[in-house]
Amino acid sequence: MASSVLTGSKTPAIILTEILMMSTTFKGIHFLVEGDDDSKFWKPRIAKADTSIVNCEGRPNLLGVSVLLTRKGIASVAGVYDADFDHLHGVTHSPNMLAPTDENDLEVTILASDAIEALMAEYAEESLVADFEKNEGVSPAIYLEQVCREFGQLRLLSRVQGHNVDFDRLSPYRFVSQETWKLDRDALLREYATLAGMSCQDLEAQLQAVVPAAKRWGLCQGHDAVRILAQGFRKRIGRKQISEHDLAKVLRIAYSNELLRVSRMFATLQALETLLKVKIF
Repeated sequence: MASSVLTGSKTPAIILTEILMMSTTFKGIHFLVEGDDDSKFWKPRIAKADTSIVNCEGRPNLLGVSVLLTRKGIASVAGVYDADFDHLHGVTHSPNMLAPTDENDLEVTILASDAIEALMAEYAEESLVADFEKNEGVSPAIYLEQVCREFGQLRLLSRVQGHNVDFDRLSPYRFVSQETWKLDRDALLREYATLAGMSCQDLEAQLQAVVPAAKRWGLCQGHDAVRILAQGFRKRIGRKQISEHDLAKVLRIAYSNELLRVSRMFATLQALETLLKVKIF
């Protein structure tokens, strides 16, 4: 059976019903993913005859339906969800059927791998990269993570403290210069403080007190990272006017099957193949 994608407005109960209906004719694995981009990533990588992709339209729906499936004792399910800061708090979800991404989400998992070198080879210019590294003292990949971390720690703070900040107002396109690829951190913090109804001094104090230390890429979020990288490619390290949407597509392609096979999420899914005696890949 070819991979299929469920579309329309979803809830965990609706997804459960559709899986149960599909199970009357399809006896393979129902592979849960969060959204369209995840579906596009996994579709060429899974065994199409044995695996049906289920687009859950969001992390809450995916995690919610996994709970319902577990309660019903339905074993023919696997999937991948965005770790989304869970690793900072030691949180796991339905480990018997789901694999978390290695990093906070799929885009960051790809950027944290050697796939970023393929991306640099395609879109960066050697002379501009050499000049950047001479002036900044770090590679573009390290710099990308450092800038992305500034946005990520604000995302985590908003979640933990309940600030409910609208991050559409904090797009990297507003605060990372296309000319210099520099982050205006002061402007970013001022805008966040305004949206959260607090002073910049209190914001800095909360960042120090609340946001935990994290490994490299551990505070980064995919949409931020892709937007920041797109800014860099436009002038500072390249001369490519590539959109966030197109860059995300290239990222998915750059992540080879060889890189996937050395990831933790692949190892978890392989273990599920053995446990369920089915073929996912």
